[in-house]
Amino acid sequence: MIEKNLKLIKILIVAGGWSDEREVSLMTGKNVFHCLKKNKFNVKFLDIKKYNLNKILLYKPDIIFNALHGEFGEDGGLNSFALKNNLTITHSGSISSALCFNKRLLKNYLKKKLNILTPKEILNEKKVKFPVISKPNWGGSSNGIKFLNNKKQIKNIYNHQNLVEEIIYGKELTVTVIENNNKIDAIGVTEIEFDNAHYDYDAKYSKNKSSHFLPARIPKFQYNFLINISKKIFRVCNCKGIARLDYIMSYKDKKIYFLEMNTHPGLTKISLAPEQANYQKISYLYLLKQIINSSL
Repeated sequence: MIEKNLKLIKILIVAGGWSDEREVSLMTGKNVFHCLKKNKFNVKFLDIKKYNLNKILLYKPDIIFNALHGEFGEDGGLNSFALKNNLTITHSGSISSALCFNKRLLKNYLKKKLNILTPKEILNEKKVKFPVISKPNWGGSSNGIKFLNNKKQIKNIYNHQNLVEEIIYGKELTVTVIENNNKIDAIGVTEIEFDNAHYDYDAKYSKNKSSHFLPARIPKFQYNFLINISKKIFRVCNCKGIARLDYIMSYKDKKIYFLEMNTHPGLTKISLAPEQANYQKISYLYLLKQIINSSL
C-alpha cells in the first residue's frame, strides 16, 4: 500500500499493558506514535489496562499497531482479541506469537524442524553441574534470569515456568528480520558487549550500559550463517512484520547457539531493531510502514 493510502487509515497504537515489561512497551508505543504523528498519519495512542479493552472497539481502528511487550501482547492475546472482533493487527499471528513466547516449546520445535543448536536444558536436578542459568519460560527484557551455584538455590526453581540450562560463555549476537514487500530480509547481525553479569534489563534499556558492534566482529561465514538461519526460523514459525532473534557464540568451541526469538522487539530510541535498520539505510518511519504494510 502506498504511503498516501496508509495516511488515510485509522491506526491505533496499543501499548502499556500489565506485564513486567509495561514501561518498555510505553517507550516503544510512544516512539512509534510520535514518529507517525509527526509524519501526518491518522494515529491514536492507547495505554491499555485490563479494564479498558473496550476502548479499542470504540475507536474502530483500521489497524492496531501492537506495541505491547510480554503478557497479552507477545503471547497472542491481543491478536486473538483482534481476530475475534474482526480487526487487523500488526506483528505475528496468535499461534506464531504463542509458540515463540514459550522458550521451551520454540526450542523443541526448531530442533525438530531445522536441527537448531540450543543450550542444553537440565531436566534432572540431581545431575546438575553448577553453575547453571535459570530463566522464565516466557517473557522478555531478560527479566527473572538467575545464575545458580548450589543445590539450595535450585530447589524452588524446577517447575514448568522456568528453564534451567547450561551456561554458554560467549559473544551475544542478535539479528532482526523484517518482511519487506512479502520478501523476508535479515538486516544485520549485532554483537553486544556489557558489564553486567548478563544482558539484563538494565543493560538493555539504560544508556551507556552496553556497547553494540554492527556488523558483529565474527567471521564472514558465521555472519552469513546467522543471516540465513534467522530468515529460515522466521519463515518456519510463520512470523509476520518483524522479529529479533538472539544467539550466543561460544568462546570455547565457536559454535552458535540459538537462545530465543522476540516477535515484538523494542522500538525505543536505543533499541537494537531500529539501530540495525538504520545501518541498512532504512529509516525508522520506513520500518514502521513495513510492519504496518505486512499486516494489511
